[in-house]
This record gives sequence, C-alpha cells and structure tokens, in this order.
Amino acid sequence: MGSGLPRRNRRLARAILGAAVCAAMCAVIASSPTAAPKEIRAPQDAPAAKTKEKKTKKRPMVWAPPNVDVAVRGLANDPPCQVSEVLEQAGTRVTEMVSNLQNFTASEKIDYELLDNGGALQDSGNGTFDYLVTFDKTARLSVQETRTPSRNSYAFPASSEDKGLPEMALIFLPRLQRDYEMTCEGLGMYNGKAAWVIAFHQRADKPAETLSFSGPMITTFQARLKGRAWIAKDSGEVVHLETSLMEAIPMMQVRDWMISIDYGPVQFHSQDVTIWLPQKVDGYCQLDTKRRIVYHDFSDFQLFSVQTKQVIDKPQN
Repeated sequence: MGSGLPRRNRRLARAILGAAVCAAMCAVIASSPTAAPKEIRAPQDAPAAKTKEKKTKKRPMVWAPPNVDVAVRGLANDPPCQVSEVLEQAGTRVTEMVSNLQNFTASEKIDYELLDNGGALQDSGNGTFDYLVTFDKTARLSVQETRTPSRNSYAFPASSEDKGLPEMALIFLPRLQRDYEMTCEGLGMYNGKAAWVIAFHQRADKPAETLSFSGPMITTFQARLKGRAWIAKDSGEVVHLETSLMEAIPMMQVRDWMISIDYGPVQFHSQDVTIWLPQKVDGYCQLDTKRRIVYHDFSDFQLFSVQTKQVIDKPQN
C-alpha cells in the first residue's frame, strides 16, 4: 500500500510522532530540534473557526485506565469486517488531516492527582490553560505546543508533561500503519456512532517511533505500544483511541502508561474542512511506587489557515 503522502508530508508525520507523548516525571523528547517559538499574529485573511464553547464539569478522578488486553463486549461480526478497507478509509481520513493541519488554539482544563500505590493522595493540581499548537512547515517540519495558565490558574508539574495528544491518531497514516500489526475485532458503538474496533500492537521488526521517555543524561527510551481504536463505519474517522505500553520501562521506573482519547469534529469554515481533534483525554501512569492520573478537557477551538511565510497570533475575543 502506498503512503498516499508526498515526501514532505511524510517528514511532517515522522516529526510529529517523534515528538514524545510524555508520561509522569518524564520530559518531552523530540526526534529533531525545534526552533524557538515565533511571534504569533493573526492575519487579516485567515478568520478563525470557533467551536461552540462548552462548560466542562469537574469529573471525579478515578484510577480506571483502559485495559486493552480485555476483549470489548458486544461487538458484531455481521456485516463482516474487511480490515484492509477499514484501514484504507482511516488512512485516507488521517492523510487529509495531515494535509489540512492548521495552527490552533483551545481552552484546556487539566486535573491532576499523584497517588501512592495504596491510594493515598501525594499531590494534586488543576487549572485552565490557553493551549496553542503551531505546525512549522518552513524547514524541517515540526510541531510546538504551549500551555499558558489562564486567569486564576497556575502551572504545575503535570501541566507541562503530556505532549503530542492531537497527533496520536497519525499511527493510522498508511505509511505508519506498517509499524503495527492491525486486526479488526468487529463492529461496535461509540457515543452512538457505529465504529469498527481495530486492535494494534507494535511490530517487533519495526522501530518504535510513536512514544519516547527521557531519562538521566538526556537518555531516550523508546516505548512500544499496543491498543485499539474505534473507527467510524461511515467516515473512517478515528473517534476513540486507547493505548498502553507493551512492556515496562525499568530505567524510568515506569510499569505502564495508558491513555484514553475521545475525538470530535472541529469545523474550519474558511477552507470548508473538518478536522477531528481530541475533546477529552484521560491519562494514567503506573510507576514503581506511585500512580499519576491526568484529565485533559478541550473546548473552544480556534483554527487558522496561514501561508508558509505568515506569522499568526491568538485572536482577540
């Protein structure tokens, strides 16, 4: 199967996935150095597309990581799943996502708890942040993410750790699908939408490039992933994804790292495209002596289309 992407966009996918989604007490590792953040100004010819702002309610924090080794209940095998067709459709949608990737902002709410293995609370934090993602396509393609505390909020350790969340679905790019064994488990429902459930795990003969951890002396530990995704039957969009480690990272005292991501459509009116981005992310990390829970809730997305040499800024409300 061809990648369906020009060489330039393949480099973009690699650069994005190479920027680590990091776990507790781990720093982000990028596959290539990135430039310093640019000054951001809103161009006159690139109006923002804004989702309807929604209020996020406080969710009780519970240690309930997804178990990707347990079979999903209630899946149907009729109609039969044609896994190659499902992956081709998903690859087409994610390829379109790469082609339409825009700089965007969102309002992000983060809730965090650090527990010992007995369940006693060791640390906690919560706040709201202006979340800014910029895609640099001028040279070596890369992604930068920043979180700026909004009024009455402050930065805390977990607010700077989880990176790369919007890019996790890119494992379904045709070129990157080859790094995983992918099978179809059947047809299910997610949030009222019929979806094929695709299980995946990192192939032993392929390098692990999706997730990295940083250790002492700037040592990088590549992590191998397994999980499953719910792919919309009618459109091929990834609507939900769950993943965890295939093996522990002893040098980082990480026994497991697990996330659950709900995606939703964000309409970009200026180009008449819809980009599926994370709406809710639940992250869990099991360390040797502690557990970390981090909830991310995103809302009020604003997307921008800019030319290569243009520089943008977060719009004024």
